[in-house]
Amino acid sequence: MKCIISPFNSCYKNIAGEEYFLSTFDDDIFYLYINSPSIIIGKNQNAYSEINQKYVADNGINVVRRLSGGGAVYHDSGNLNFSFIVKNDKRDIQLIFHDYSKPILAALHKLGVNASFSGRNDLVVGDKKISGNAQYRSSDKILQHGTLLFNSDLTAIANALNVSPAKYQDRSTKSVKSRVANIFEFLSEEISMDVFVETILKTVIDEVPDANLYRLTEADFLAVSALADRKYSTWEWVYGVTPKFTYQNVFRFDKGTIEVRLNVESGIIKGFNMYGDFFGMGDIKELTDVFIDLPYNRAKIEKLTIGINIGHYIWGLEQNVLIDNLFK
Repeated sequence: MKCIISPFNSCYKNIAGEEYFLSTFDDDIFYLYINSPSIIIGKNQNAYSEINQKYVADNGINVVRRLSGGGAVYHDSGNLNFSFIVKNDKRDIQLIFHDYSKPILAALHKLGVNASFSGRNDLVVGDKKISGNAQYRSSDKILQHGTLLFNSDLTAIANALNVSPAKYQDRSTKSVKSRVANIFEFLSEEISMDVFVETILKTVIDEVPDANLYRLTEADFLAVSALADRKYSTWEWVYGVTPKFTYQNVFRFDKGTIEVRLNVESGIIKGFNMYGDFFGMGDIKELTDVFIDLPYNRAKIEKLTIGINIGHYIWGLEQNVLIDNLFK
């Protein structure tokens, strides 16, 4: 097994790295990486309904879609992520989850953390979740990866993933909210993230036969970066593969109440209606037609609607208030 510590802090490159190792290397892989603030959503999720879009935009948080299913997770510099990429021997999904959690649990126990496997794919201390795992299978490989909340910003997690489920209606896989805690709280003695990484790595090398450290070559580095650029960092991958959904919101402003309804397919607005007790001089359909075939993307909609006199159609409504309520 090749054990790799990522040289990247980009979520796009680290998720691309998983696909690159899975498709390129014959050896089993153990991969450790830390991302800058980012949200990683499951393959089958609606990116819009999993994130607080305003908070994410205001705080420069990147969003990426991974290969595996499961729910959305928040990463930052206090979160260590691990991946096992192994040959697909057709073992049961649950058995794989258990088997490749064992070396992680062994490392945590060395540090005095009384962690255990719980449910279908979590590691917990008591009733607090410290790690969630997800899995992807190709015909010949299995990718199992997970988070380790070492000293992450729990407030940012709550804010970034805080979305009202009532506003989005679709058939995508929804994240399950859990009570989470940092591993740092349960350590027998205080250690740094570097020591934590070393402990996880050494335990895997000690417990997995033929495991040894591998450093990425220049060719590996360039290939991962190229895959991130052409796939994982693109709007088409992150938002374009989002399942068809509808968005509904009712809001009040100074001069009335408005209900907005959007139909979005492959990340593109295909239907837009507005209802309410508002007044206006222009035909409201002239305004809503402007949004048809635009990407459901806040920055792009803001740019493309600059110069439109929203108040001509809805008296007293300003552009920023409308935009806010299209992405509430």
